[in-house]
Amino acid sequence: MIELKVFQSKSSKLISDRFGFFANHVDRPSKGQLPRPFFQALSALTGAGKTPILADAVTRIRAHLGAEPIVLWMSKARSVIGQTHSNFSIGGKYSHLIEDFRTVRISDVTPDMLADGSAPLLITTTTALFNNKEQAEGNLHIYKTDKDKFGDLSPWERLIRRETDGVRRPLVIVYDEGHNLSEQQAEILSELEPDGYLLASATLRLPENFTKSVVNPIRLWVEEAEDAKDFAAVKALGPDGDPAPDLFVTTSVDSDAVVKAELVKLALQFDGTTAAMDRAIDELLERREILQSAIDEEGADLVPKAIYVCKTNITDEGTQDDPSLPFAKRQAPPIRIWRYLVETKGISPTDIAIYANLKFEKGAKPDELNLFSKGESDFEDFTSSDFQHIIFNLSLQEGWDDPSCYLAYIDKSMGSTIQVEQIMGRVLRQPKVRHYQSPLLNTAHFFVRVDRESVFSETLEKVKTKLKSEGAPLSVTSNFGGKGKASESVEPRDVEGVELHEIFVDSEAARKKIEQIIDDYPIFAEGDLNTIADARTASATVEVAGKSSADGKVIWSVAGHTNPVRLRWFVHTALKARSSRALAIADLKDQKFDVRVQVQSKADKLAESLAKDITDAFYSLAELVYESSAPFVFGANRAGKGAVEFSNSLYPKYAGLNKFELPFATAMDETNLTWHRNPVGGGFFIPLLSEGDTAKFYPDFLVWKDGLVYCLDTKGGHLLTDAVARKLFDIQEDQQTKLLTRFISEGKQEKLQGACKKGGYTVWKLKNGNPTPSHFDTLADTVDACLS
Repeated sequence: MIELKVFQSKSSKLISDRFGFFANHVDRPSKGQLPRPFFQALSALTGAGKTPILADAVTRIRAHLGAEPIVLWMSKARSVIGQTHSNFSIGGKYSHLIEDFRTVRISDVTPDMLADGSAPLLITTTTALFNNKEQAEGNLHIYKTDKDKFGDLSPWERLIRRETDGVRRPLVIVYDEGHNLSEQQAEILSELEPDGYLLASATLRLPENFTKSVVNPIRLWVEEAEDAKDFAAVKALGPDGDPAPDLFVTTSVDSDAVVKAELVKLALQFDGTTAAMDRAIDELLERREILQSAIDEEGADLVPKAIYVCKTNITDEGTQDDPSLPFAKRQAPPIRIWRYLVETKGISPTDIAIYANLKFEKGAKPDELNLFSKGESDFEDFTSSDFQHIIFNLSLQEGWDDPSCYLAYIDKSMGSTIQVEQIMGRVLRQPKVRHYQSPLLNTAHFFVRVDRESVFSETLEKVKTKLKSEGAPLSVTSNFGGKGKASESVEPRDVEGVELHEIFVDSEAARKKIEQIIDDYPIFAEGDLNTIADARTASATVEVAGKSSADGKVIWSVAGHTNPVRLRWFVHTALKARSSRALAIADLKDQKFDVRVQVQSKADKLAESLAKDITDAFYSLAELVYESSAPFVFGANRAGKGAVEFSNSLYPKYAGLNKFELPFATAMDETNLTWHRNPVGGGFFIPLLSEGDTAKFYPDFLVWKDGLVYCLDTKGGHLLTDAVARKLFDIQEDQQTKLLTRFISEGKQEKLQGACKKGGYTVWKLKNGNPTPSHFDTLADTVDACLS
C-alpha cells in the first residue's frame, strides 16, 4: 500500500473542492431541469500517480454527495483496467484510498448492488464492453435484456436508473488514459447522465461533441460568474483576478513536484547509431553492467531491466519475414534480438520475453522461447514473471509499468514509425521511489538505432518538445555514433580528510507535543449539531421521475445531508495535504476519531485546524541532526561530453557546469581545498523542515576545510526568495558545528527579491536568524568569504 505524496493529495483535494463548489453552486449550469455534469481533466507527467490521485478524489467527492455514489472506472486497455481492479481490491496497494467502496468488475454487477444505497460502489470496465451496441452478442450482453438476472431491463438500463428507495444514485465516470475517449464512447456514456467526469492523461484531446455538451457549458458558467471571489477557493482565477475557465476544468500536476518526490528519474541519456543492431545492443549491455556495478556499490536491491522495441514480422529490408523458415534463419527483429542475447551474449532464455504478435508455424517455436502473442489476454501471465529483457512492439505502450526498467533499445531504422517519445514513460519511473547517490541510477538510458543521423536529431527534438509541454525538469543528454562518451563513469579520488555524513530529522520533541495536541482535541457525538451539515442545493439527492412523469426529466431535491465519513479520514486527508513527515508521527488511533461527521460541519472545519496545529508543531520542534554513524558514500559519477578537469576536486572532472558554476568551481580549485560538484537528486542532501513533500536541499558545491563541511549554492539574484532563509543554517552534532551553508549570487543585492546591481558578487549567510548579504568584487574574495 502507498501513502499519497503531498502534491498528490493537494491535486485530489482541488478536484473534490471544485466538484463541491460546482455541484452546490446556485448558478450551476443545467439543461432543462437536468444539471450539467461536472468535468475535470487531470494532466500529469507519466509516473505522477494519476490513478491514486483519482482514487482519493472520488473518496473525497463522496463526502459532498447526499447519497452513496456509483463510480464507473474505465480504461481502453484490458491490461490497465486489470491492474487497476487488482490495486483496488482488498489488499491492493490502492485499496485503502477507497476504503468504504465495494469494488466489482462490470461483468459481476447485479441489480442488488446498484440498488444498495448503504455503501458506495466502484465498477471497473474496459470501454470495449459498451463502445459498440452491436456487441450485444458478446460475452457481457450489457445491452441485452437478462430476465433471470436483471428482469425486464438490460444491465445498461439498470445502470441508467440506479435507483435506491426511489432515489437515483449519483454516478461519477473516471476514465484512466482519457486521451482514448472517442466521440462514440462519449455519446454512449452520456446516456448514463452522470454527475461528473474525471479524465486523466498526460496529453488530453477531447472529442468535439463532448467538449460542446460537457466542457463548454462549464467554461461559459465560469466566464459569466458575477463574483470572482467565489472562485478563489478553487484556484480558478487568472492573473488579472478574473475567473479562468480553463483553469477550472483542468487540474495540472506540477512536474517539478513529481521529480522532487522521486517518482521519476532525473535525466534521459540518448545514444544514437547507424551501426548494426548487434553493436547497439552491445552498448546497451555494457551500460547495464555499469549500472549493476553502481547498484552493488550502493547496496540497492535492484536488477536493471531492459526493453527492446522493434517491428514484429518485418525484416530490416522492409519485407515480410517468412515463418516457414527454420528458426536459425528467421529475420524477424524480435527473433534476431532473442538469438543474439541467448547465443552470443549468453543470457538465459528464462530471463527473456517476447511480447508481440510474432508469427510461427505450428510446432516451430523453440520451447525455451517465452512468447506472449495474444496481446492483452496474455498480459497477466506476462506480468506474473520477472523477465529482465523484454522484446516488444508498441503493444506495451500502456499498462506495463516496471520502475526497474532502466534501458531501452529502440529500432527506428528504415523509417520505422516507432515513436520514442511515447515509449519514454516505460523507462521514466524511478525504482523504490528514491533517487540514488549515483547519477547513473537516476537516469533512463536509450539506445536508438536509425538509418541516418537526421532521424536521431528529429527524435531528440520530439522528446524535448514533449518534456517541455509537460513541464518536466529533466535533463536530456545525447551522443551519436560514438562521438565522445556521453556517460563516462569516473571514480572519486582517494583524498584524506574528506568525510561526510547523513543529516537526519530528530522529531522526538515534536512527537510529544503532537501527542498533547491530539489529546486536547474535543470529543464529538455522532449526529449532534457539530457533526452534521446541510447539503445546500440540488446535488444532495436525485429522484427518478420514471415514465409516468409529465416530462420524463430528472427532478432535483434541495433537502438532505451529505455522506458522513469518519473524523479520522478528515484529519488524515488534511495532514496528507500538508506534510508527509507530520502525518507519519501523528497517532490518530484514539476512538474519538471513529465518529462519523459530514463535510462542512464544525468537526470537519476543526479537523483542518488540527492538521495545521500538528504540522506547525512538527516544523517548530523538529531538528536537523548530523549523524556520524551514517557516512555518505561517494560512488561512481557521470562525466560526459564537455567535462572539465580540475586539480583539487573530489572527482577528476565534471560536466554540465553552467556559466556561473564553471568560474566559481575554478576559483574554488585555486584554494587547494578539496571540493565537489554535488549532483541534484542523487547526491548529498539536507532535509528541509517546511510544509510539503519530504523536501530536500541539494547544495551545488561541497568544500572541506578544517574539519567542517561547507555547503555552497550558486543562484542568480532573481532566484533568491524568502525560501533561502530555510536553507541557511549550521548543523551540529553534540553541540559542535559540523556543516554550514552559504548562498552566492552574481551582482550586488541588499535584500532577498530586491534589485540587483551588476558587477561583483553577493554572499548570503545567516546572522541573528536572518539572511545577511556581503558584497565582493572578485570570485577569489567571494570564495574566501564563503569558507570563513
